[in-house]
Amino acid sequence: MRDALASALLAAQFLTRLPLPARGYTPARWARAPGYFALAGLGLGLGLAGLFWAMAQVWPQSVAAVLTLGAGLILTGALHEDGLADCLDGLGGGRDRDRALEIMRDSQIGSYGALGLGIVLGTQAVALATTPLVTAIGALVIGHTLGRALMAQALGQGRYLRAKGAGTGMDEPLGRTGWATTGLAVALSALLALLVLGVAGTASAIAGGVVAGAVWRRWTRHRLGGDTGDTLGALHCVALTGSFLGATAWA
Repeated sequence: MRDALASALLAAQFLTRLPLPARGYTPARWARAPGYFALAGLGLGLGLAGLFWAMAQVWPQSVAAVLTLGAGLILTGALHEDGLADCLDGLGGGRDRDRALEIMRDSQIGSYGALGLGIVLGTQAVALATTPLVTAIGALVIGHTLGRALMAQALGQGRYLRAKGAGTGMDEPLGRTGWATTGLAVALSALLALLVLGVAGTASAIAGGVVAGAVWRRWTRHRLGGDTGDTLGALHCVALTGSFLGATAWA
């Protein structure tokens, strides 16, 4: 139990900027941390959904949507969005694998990254702002959980390209406990989403996230031959957007 709690804490520390105690690190616990990504995502999704609902009682839903996205960026340190921007710069500007990876190492954002990030965040904001409030709340919960679950699955089943990177030491199969925890988090998010989205809306949100994530990962693995911390962070952003679009399609 102590090891499980320590791995869950390491997952939350990795995915957020919350002031959590930095203790209990071992390589084995770090390797098991991805098994708790989805659980951390569920917590984030619930928190952001509650914040969105509260702000929508005070301001127009469009304002609440933008502020909620901003809160999410602050809570995560824009970890995933930074990866998305780096990926788009590298894949857009690099003609071959080596050049793309070289560009992705550059911390400065380029035109592909800026435009792509603007489109993704803009799409998320519009989706949350123009759909019924309960639909947006359900999309936030399931999208944040599913996006992190797909990250964990990709880490355990892919080829990590960086000798030293954000995911170094985590790129191992999830194992029975990791899969069980991930499945439980996704199931809980789906159950909560069912209460506000219904069966069709929940299925559409899940399908949207899974399909968008699969297309993104297929493209990046085709171009790069494997995964990096940037491609995995971007995977969450793409899957989250897909879940938002899937949920709003049935609103």
